[in-house]
Amino acid sequence: MLRLIRPLSAPTTTVLMLLAASLSAWGAKPFFQRGVNFTAEGPDGYTGSRARPLLEKLGAFGVDSIALVPYAFTSRSVPSVRFGGGFETDEGIEQVATAAHALGMKVLLKPQVWVRTGFPGDLEFTHPSDRAKWFAGYRTYIEHQAALATRIRADLFCVGVEFVKLSSDEKEWRRVIARVREIYRGPLTYGATQGQEFENLQFWDALDYIGLNNYYPLPDDLSTAALVRKVEAVQRRFNKPVLLTETGFSSYESPHRQPWDETPRKVAQQDQARCYEAIFRGFYGKPWFYGMYWWKVGTDGHGGPEEGSFTPWGKPAMQVMKRWYTTEPVRAR
Repeated sequence: MLRLIRPLSAPTTTVLMLLAASLSAWGAKPFFQRGVNFTAEGPDGYTGSRARPLLEKLGAFGVDSIALVPYAFTSRSVPSVRFGGGFETDEGIEQVATAAHALGMKVLLKPQVWVRTGFPGDLEFTHPSDRAKWFAGYRTYIEHQAALATRIRADLFCVGVEFVKLSSDEKEWRRVIARVREIYRGPLTYGATQGQEFENLQFWDALDYIGLNNYYPLPDDLSTAALVRKVEAVQRRFNKPVLLTETGFSSYESPHRQPWDETPRKVAQQDQARCYEAIFRGFYGKPWFYGMYWWKVGTDGHGGPEEGSFTPWGKPAMQVMKRWYTTEPVRAR
């Protein structure tokens, strides 16, 4: 049962009732997630000796959910999907998931695909036979990951991430989702790229959470008003709770202008912190919003005061995260 920390208006209560009903068909209720993407970094990945102590440190910042991110590999020219042999071994994922659950954390398993010389949104495969072959390979990969999600008792599973051109094939994705539901009984999401994919995806109704990989640019005043309107428009069409399956900014100068860009330039960690603050202020109190996973904190603990990458670790953004993550939103989990 949802515990309210203050009385809600009738419209807000209606939204929450709709969200709970949308998940009840799968035997689940929405839960709020104060998360980070906890990525496997070399050479030891998730099996390294630093992973468990780092999880404990994350808990001190209010983090109660982690996304574990295994990778498969593909290319734009060959319609095949290969997996296994990377840093993100099944054994390592099982170890980290067990440790996270022991610490009272939720686990999102978020399998992704690494595209050589590109990103998943570049994949297209216009010839029907090539597309069918690629989806067959992807289903094999995602079935393996769904079985792993069941073994580790993942609290949430992501069926795909940032397939901008391929996600328009609604029939294939509904087939993927139906197959995953046969293997894994928990709630499902998809991590859509900001813009056209997120705003026009047609199979949100088949999932339990609307997932956004949020790298929408912000204006120089860091207003999130236009961004929140875009997200809320999708939420109203499908009446599903919303997650930011990824959101983040580098700690280089003015990261709000192209949040996906990690090109080295002047380090400006306060700029990153201000962008974190803007996203929290824009989303945290919305009744349809159920949390975010910041990109990223690596198992090797990289970061620190002179570092400019996406990680907030050892930077002012972690203090922003702590302040918000240790404050209740409109409703608790």
